[in-house]
Parts: sequence; structure tokens; C-alpha cells
Amino acid sequence: MKKYTFEEIKCLLMKSIWEYKCEAELSLYFEDNPNMYMIIIYKDHCSFQRCSSRLCKGSGELNFTSLDELFESNLTDGICLKNDWDRITDFDCMEFDMLYLW
Repeated sequence: MKKYTFEEIKCLLMKSIWEYKCEAELSLYFEDNPNMYMIIIYKDHCSFQRCSSRLCKGSGELNFTSLDELFESNLTDGICLKNDWDRITDFDCMEFDMLYLW
């Protein structure tokens, strides 16, 4: 898997919403963590959440005014992307695939 920086992911998310009007849902997977997390970009905000699985309940969306604010914040399950970015083992985004953004 290609390692993406936060700035690269931020650019892809912004491109999806502003150029393609597509609310991309980016899945994140962390080492030593069985849960899947998601960043969703909207025209006027973004969100972060733990997705439901047979192992745990979803967390519900935490909303932020910007991707930078989300990156700096303490999130669900003690995740802080600023501190934990290097623990991400995989990204998945169907919208990035469909738009050939990867």
C-alpha cells in the first residue's frame, strides 16, 4: 500500500468535493486495531467516525469545520490523526477509485 501524507489525502478529499461534487468516504485502518474508521468530506464540513462491525457499534459522526481541525483533534477511541498517522496501515475509498484520484 502506498503511504499517503495527510496533505495528500486532504488534497484528494478537497478535489472530490469541489471539483467533482462528490462526498467521498475515506476508510482508515490502523495497526493493532480491528476497527474501521471513516472520514467523510461534505461541502461545508467533514466528519470522523468508527464504523459498525460485528465486533463493535459505530461511534456516530464527529463533525468538524475543516480537515485541519479534524487532524488536530482527539477523536473516537483515543485516536489523534496528528499523532497516529504513521499507524495507518491502509486506506480505502470507492469514490477515489471511481474518479481515478488514487
